[in-house]
Amino acid sequence: MFSFGLFMYLIYGGFIAICLYGLYLVLSNLLDRFLIVKRDHTAALREQNEILKDIAKAVKPETNNNPAPPTA
Repeated sequence: MFSFGLFMYLIYGGFIAICLYGLYLVLSNLLDRFLIVKRDHTAALREQNEILKDIAKAVKPETNNNPAPPTA
């Protein structure tokens, strides 16, 4: 038969295993949420970058080396 001391070690080990598994579930859920938010934020930054490029093209003066022909 098992001695009482060995039985207590099994109970403590099971309790620690349950606590670690619960911690794993919580951290896994938080990591999933973080990755979803980060992916959405990255997509928004890419869209913002494209819009800023379009604005920069619209504001930037044209570099036309050929002068316009004189109108008479």
